[in-house]
Amino acid sequence: MAATISLLRVLYEGKEANKWRVVLEALICGALSLSASSVIEWMAWPSSLSVAAGGTIGFIGVTAIRELIIRFLGRKADSV
Repeated sequence: MAATISLLRVLYEGKEANKWRVVLEALICGALSLSASSVIEWMAWPSSLSVAAGGTIGFIGVTAIRELIIRFLGRKADSV
């Protein structure tokens, strides 16, 4: 789900000319989605949440997710 949405999002935006970057973006979103589904299973949340997580990851994209995580970890590091 994440890989498909990511691929369609990047193609729709038309900002990325390099086809390898488009494919890698989709694959990384798929890998992040797989990781998210493992966390969802570990937290004993409904497995149907994995589809929503995959769609969200694909829609947001790798760059935005990386920025969110770095910002979150920066706040945690500042509070220690």
